[in-house]
Order: sequence, then structure tokens, then C-alpha cells
Amino acid sequence: MLHKRTQGLRRAGLAALAMGSVAGCMLAVGLATPASASVAGLKINEVESNGDTTDWIELYNPTGSAINMAGSILADNDNSHAFPLSGTIAAGGYAVFDVSVGTGNFGLGAPDSARLFDGASTAATLVDSTSWTTHAGTTWGRLPNGSGSFGVTGASTRGAANVPPGLIGDITGVVINEVETDADAVHGDWVELYNPTGSAIDISKAIITDSDTGHVFTVPASTTLLAGGYVAYQVDGVGGFGLGSADEVNLFQPGDITFSQGAVDSFSWGVHPVETYGRDWTDLDINGLGTWKPTSDDTYGAENDQFTPGAGSNLTGVIVNEVKTTGDDVNGDWIELRNTSGSSRTIAGAILADDNDAHALRLPSGTPALAAGAIAAFRVDDTTVPGNFGLGDADSARLFTSDTIDLDPLVSTPVSARTWTQHGRTSLGWNGSSFIETRLPTFGTANDFSSAFAPDVSWVVLNEVDSSVASSGQDFVELKNTSGVTIDISGLILSDSDNAHAYAIPASTTLAAGAECTVEVDNAAVTGVNRFGLGSEDSIRLYRAGATVGTSIPLDHHEWTAHAADPLAPGVDKTYTRTSGGLGEWAVANPSKASAC
Repeated sequence: MLHKRTQGLRRAGLAALAMGSVAGCMLAVGLATPASASVAGLKINEVESNGDTTDWIELYNPTGSAINMAGSILADNDNSHAFPLSGTIAAGGYAVFDVSVGTGNFGLGAPDSARLFDGASTAATLVDSTSWTTHAGTTWGRLPNGSGSFGVTGASTRGAANVPPGLIGDITGVVINEVETDADAVHGDWVELYNPTGSAIDISKAIITDSDTGHVFTVPASTTLLAGGYVAYQVDGVGGFGLGSADEVNLFQPGDITFSQGAVDSFSWGVHPVETYGRDWTDLDINGLGTWKPTSDDTYGAENDQFTPGAGSNLTGVIVNEVKTTGDDVNGDWIELRNTSGSSRTIAGAILADDNDAHALRLPSGTPALAAGAIAAFRVDDTTVPGNFGLGDADSARLFTSDTIDLDPLVSTPVSARTWTQHGRTSLGWNGSSFIETRLPTFGTANDFSSAFAPDVSWVVLNEVDSSVASSGQDFVELKNTSGVTIDISGLILSDSDNAHAYAIPASTTLAAGAECTVEVDNAAVTGVNRFGLGSEDSIRLYRAGATVGTSIPLDHHEWTAHAADPLAPGVDKTYTRTSGGLGEWAVANPSKASAC
């Protein structure tokens, strides 16, 4: 525990620089020469007293010889504290000690001191010291570096020369040039910077974030970006952050730890690219900068020259033909495409989405072309596939070209889109003029609007859930038969979010046409050893008889993050209930518990 200080989020990530020390250990920078026998000559150079990760003290060796630090200690203003030092600090080098962790650790407070002793206790000779009354907004260090008096620095420069306030480099002109958002095999998620100006720019301590400014990558000290130069940084390494399918990258001025100066450059996207996103400098935007486009290959730390127009951008005539939004325990939720044109269309890289712009599934690069008149269907809720999403009661299915960056309807227009207000009992399909309920789901084949309906257990849906037990003393789940015939529901399995929980409906149980029935899932008298309660943040899943909970695809499911409640009627029992006869959206309602199954 770091005592005598107040931690905050004011500089999240600045402690995790390219050069640093591990807990209780030391980092030395410089060339080794024969070591002296005393630490007399070393200087306390910089102090972090309010670190978000650790408190640390930096030593600097201004002499012409290496100095062995073994046998000496660091202390704060408490003589009972003694942090033992080890290792050798080279002439002109730095050593950083995380004094708040490891043997002899102590936290630095405000007011407090940092002291260096040439011996194993505070009774030894005091070599150097500094004191402060309040935590520095950055760090407390010598200005000029290594020799001046102490003051608040311009930025944390752990293991490097101190920087005065206001003298950190101005990186105006540097731009974000290329972004890998989906972790390539060599460099992970990375961000490339480019200097299109005519002069070299010191980008030391420049800050890169994603959409969460609590996620910070800091450019290493002593980094200069030459005129016309490129540099790329992996941002998802140890202590870093990953880039999402719908995310952004921001570049901030060095030392702008409060982000008060605004971003120097930014880029946002709504879906992972096939390769990377990059600026095309042969196609300038209104600001005279390269226009952002999906690339056909990445060029980590080099010029973007990989903008080959893809055939996948032409999806003329490809339509959303059919969707399955519930009840398919073979293919999950799926979207079917049909090519109504007279030419083959390359659909690899095309994007499928629902009505949420953050949900975007890109078809894999190996997806076969869609021949003229051909049909292909794709599961969209497979949780192992990046960008997966489920299709809801009232939702949409949208198709976008592979070069789409932002799915916002104000920015991009889908090639094809279908919208519905409630689930279809079978599937929903295009009949040439309307998007309506089919007679049978036909995954990857022509839509069926003529066969007789063939209701089975997939027509049974979750209809009402009470997770707070107030209405009857028991948690319950209500099922509804949305068909016009009696259905045998024997063996159907109910489970919550725990795969170890599985209740099977007894044999010889039927559910009449349009009827509802209830299972009290936490009633031991009803469910025996398979009973389970429903929590405030939980789910309920309905599986076909014989399915494997957690592995098989459920026939239906519903998730919630809090017990059903009405803020205008606190304490009054409510349930989650399906609208539109079991096919609509979930809503908070008064309990209407049916008889037992």
C-alpha cells in the first residue's frame, strides 16, 4: 500500500514508458566504466511522489566514472525507512528505484523528502536530499537536469533527462498515418505516425490514446521523427491497450496529461478493416492530408502505398434476402444474402451489421464469390468471431461494402437493409416486395413462402422472467407456444448464466396452442436437485432436449443487468415480459404468471 499520498487518474499510463524499472528493482542507463567505492557524487534527480503505479526516485551520475550503489540506501523523511540499493550506475547515467514496492519499501507523501545515504541506515553520511510540500502535477526534479535546484518538471521523464515546464516539444504537423486494429501476428495492435512537414520534430513523450483517455501510450524519450519520416508503435503490449472494432486513436502533445490542448490528430472507425486503415496521400482531403481508406496490405513504419481498389467494393444487386432472429439451434442467428445481378460479386470483406453501428461482422477473406443468382447465409452471433452480434426482436440487417469505415447512417449508406418490429416464428424473408414471415427457414437456399407451417419446439419462446422472487416467493420462467398447435416440450432445458445449472422439463409435458406455462426454477419441490436462482445480473437460456448447455446453441435466451423494476414504483415487483405475443421486445411489466408446466 502506498501511504502518505492520494492516488488519481491524472497521469494514467505515464509510468509505463519504454524505459523503466520493475518493482523493487533498478534501471541504469549509460555506458559502464570501472566503479568507484562510494555513492558520494550521485544526485537525486527526479522524484515521483504520487505515482499511479509506483512511487519512485531517480538518481543521476554526473561524474566521469561508474558508481557502485551496493550498501547505500534511499529514505523518505522517516529515519526508520531504508530502501537498499544495488547495481552500478554508469558515468552520465540514470538509475530509477520503485521505492513503494519490494524490500524496505515506503510510500512518498506530501509533505515529504527523498534522501540518499552512503551506508545501510539513515545514521550514515547524507549524500543528497530534496523536500517538497505538495505533490507535483508531473514530477519533482532538478532543473536544469542533474545540477539545478528542484522544481516541478514539465513531464515525467523516468530514466531520462528532466524537461522544464513549457519546453516539451510541439508536435503540430505530425499525423496518425496508419492503424492496425485487429492484432497482426508480428506487431499486435499498432499506430503509425508520419511527419509530412519539411523539418524534423521531437515527438518525445507524445501521448497516444484510444477512445478511453485512461488508456495511454507514451512515445519514448529522445525520439525524433525526421522530415518525411515514419514510426510505428505497438500499443497493446504489457501495460498497453487494445484497439476495438469500433474505436478511435488520438495523438496529443507531449506532456499534455490532462488533454487540455486537444488532440493533434484523431481517427475513428466503426469496424475492423481487412488489413489496416491508412491515409492515402494521392487523394487529399479538405485539410490537405491523405484521405483515410482501408488498405490492401499493411506497411508498418513505412509509406502507405497499398490502396488497391478491391472488387469487393462492388456489391450492386446483392440484397439481404432472409434472416433468422431466434430459435435456430443449428445455425444461430443468421443473415442470408442473394445476388440479384447478372454478374458474380466478390463478397469477401463485406460487412454485415444490425441496427447498432458498433456491431459489424466482416466476411472472411476466403469467402467465395457470390455467383449471379446465388444465395449464401452467414451466422452472425458466433461469439468466437470478431464483431459478432445477435439479432433482436425489433432490429435490422444491413450490408455494407468492404471499404466502409463508419456505419453511421449520416456517413454511409448500406447496399441493402431490412428492418422488422418483431421476431418471425420461422424466419423473415424477402418475397420481392415485402420482408415477411416465411413458412420455413431456408438457410442458404431459396425462400419458402408456400409450404405448410411445421411448428416444432423452436416455436416455443421465453415469454416472462421474474428474477426477484417477490411475486410468489419463487423465481420463475414462463414459456409460450407461439404456434397454433399443441407442442410436446418434454426435455426442454432451462439454464441461467451458469452452465452447471440445467433443469429439464419432465417427460410427457405438452403446451397447448398459444398457451403459456411457468417453471419455478428455484423451487426445490418442483425442480429438485436441479434448482437454481436468478440473479440481478443474469440470463435465462432455453435449449432443445438433449442439448449440451454452454456448447449447443440455445433456442432462445434473454439477458439482464438488474432485476426488473419501475423507477416510479420502487419496491413493487416487476418482471421482464415479451411483447407482441412472445415475438416482440422485452419490457418491464407487472407479473402475469401462468400455471405450472
